[in-house]
Amino acid sequence: MTDRILRIVDDCAEHRIPTMVLHLSSGVPPEINELGLSRVMRIVELAEQNGINVAFENLRTIEHLDYILDNITSPRAGFCYDSGHHNYCMPDTDLLSKYGSSLLALHLHNNDGSDDQHRLPFDGTINWPEVMKKNNQIGYKGSVALEPENTGYKELPPGEFLRLAAERALKLESLMYDM
Repeated sequence: MTDRILRIVDDCAEHRIPTMVLHLSSGVPPEINELGLSRVMRIVELAEQNGINVAFENLRTIEHLDYILDNITSPRAGFCYDSGHHNYCMPDTDLLSKYGSSLLALHLHNNDGSDDQHRLPFDGTINWPEVMKKNNQIGYKGSVALEPENTGYKELPPGEFLRLAAERALKLESLMYDM
C-alpha cells in the first residue's frame, strides 16, 4: 500500500496536482505504531521533494489523525476536513478548531448523523452556518470539494442533480465569505 501511495505522489507531481488527500485507514483501523508512522513519513518526504501537500482526512477514529499530525511536522502535511465523517463519527469533537491551522482541503457533504450518507449540503443535520463560519475564521482559502453521492437522488436526472449541487456550493460559499 505504501508503494502504491508513493506512486500516487509521483502522479500528483507529474500532473501538477498540489494536494492529495490520504485516508489513514480503510475498514477496521490498524494498530497505531512506529511502523505505520515511518511509512507515512516516507510518503510525506516524497511529497515534500515534489512540492505536494498531503492532507490526512478525518475518518472513524481521531486517534490515528492525532498520532500522525502530532508526529509529522512537515509544512506539506496537514488536515482534510470531511464534514460528513465529522457529523457521523465524532460530532462532539471540534475538529476545525483542533486542526484548523493545518487545514489543506475540505470535503463537504451531509448526513443525518446515523451513517456516512454523502448527501448534498443542507440535506442533513450539519450546522452549515457554523461550519462555514469556522472555515472563515481559520482563513481557509483553498479548494472546496463537494462529496455527495447520487444514491439519495436517483429520482433526479443527472443534469438536475449537478444543478442542485452547484446551487448548494454557491450557498456554502456565501456562508463562508459573508460573515
